[in-house]
Amino acid sequence: MPSRILLVEDDPVFRELTASTLEHAGYEVSVAENGARGLEMAKVESYHAIIVDLMMPRMHGFEVIQRLREHHQTFRTPILVYSAKIYESDQRKAISLGADGFLQKPVSTDSLRAALDNALSCVKVTFWGVRGSVAAPGPDTVRYGGNTPCVTVDYAGRTLILDAGTGIRKLGLVLQAEARDNPLEVDLLITHTHWDHIQGFPYFVPAYLPQNTVRVFGPRSLSKPLDKVLRGQMDPEYFPVALGDMAGKIIVEDVRDEVISLGEFQVTHTFMNHPGVTLGYRIQVGGVSIAYATDTEVFSRMLQHTMADKAQAEGLGRSMDDDLATLVDGVDLYIGDAQYTPEEYKVKVGWGHSSCEDAVRLATHAGAKRFALFSHDPMQDDDAVDRKVEQCKRLVSELGGHTEVFGAYEGQTVSLRPDAPSHAD
Repeated sequence: MPSRILLVEDDPVFRELTASTLEHAGYEVSVAENGARGLEMAKVESYHAIIVDLMMPRMHGFEVIQRLREHHQTFRTPILVYSAKIYESDQRKAISLGADGFLQKPVSTDSLRAALDNALSCVKVTFWGVRGSVAAPGPDTVRYGGNTPCVTVDYAGRTLILDAGTGIRKLGLVLQAEARDNPLEVDLLITHTHWDHIQGFPYFVPAYLPQNTVRVFGPRSLSKPLDKVLRGQMDPEYFPVALGDMAGKIIVEDVRDEVISLGEFQVTHTFMNHPGVTLGYRIQVGGVSIAYATDTEVFSRMLQHTMADKAQAEGLGRSMDDDLATLVDGVDLYIGDAQYTPEEYKVKVGWGHSSCEDAVRLATHAGAKRFALFSHDPMQDDDAVDRKVEQCKRLVSELGGHTEVFGAYEGQTVSLRPDAPSHAD
């Protein structure tokens, strides 16, 4: 079935030329003669990608992009800008508003096809919640966000969800809007059942609709299976709707198998150094690898604080960190626990989270291509996270490493392709 493309272009010559080019390339094309009409069509029909001109009457392309990103139906739809304006400032503005790429008019068939293929075939990782321990909304956390952990990995029309913190609420609205009235099937991996990783599940809209199937995978807790833990947080004493009252088909499974196969996604896992039973996951899909280890304390640093013999502590710690290093080894993207600054960690040893610098050392040692600082402490405002990121970038340079470090923020999408530079929007 051909991919459906919406072309928003006011110039009749370019509109006909570009539509013809797309059709000859094998795409199914719908056209809108201005931005307002394009928005109307995008609300009614689903498209695999949208191509938008900038200089259009009544509504500039920048406004079209902004409005497309405000609607749940088009929040994740790839958008390519197609314009004769080639100013770098305009390109940066388009990307900052949510565009996935910028093409200069006139564009060759090969360039247009390559841009669409990249937008449609890459692996996309999106952050819906990046805060650790407890949600921290407010004016001081606007840029990085205050919702607790939730991440999606998208490939070939399928979505894999990582954790169900408060960030999953908006994700559910987006998934359901995209599905419209069609049945929806989603897979959710839980790292562990501390509240900040499951508290958003009762607000996950797709679980309430009878046509949908939600499969949940995670570790068995110390005393009960995952199913009972999820039911427990929705006990009438805590929440007005029971898990069994959700109208969707909810399938909950304890993680037992060494490899979890979910369509194109191949998932392996290992236990993390965190209170209770906690897993870290490694996902292979579309020729790229992603490690997700959001709550873990680096052994080599923790033992330095708890053992008298520092040399022995360092050697033993490095050995005990091997499982995490193996999980992270050579990944295209590592999403990892970097909750504390080194100063904060000194008074929180044994709490189950890592200092950002220790996490970066491990990521650099393991050869991760990119490291997303994740699980930001609820006491850290946006400026504090900025300082943490800069501190970690300097450390990578001092170590002579090549790992690219950035601070994960809500709404951010990272595009991954095999043997190609990653692109963060």
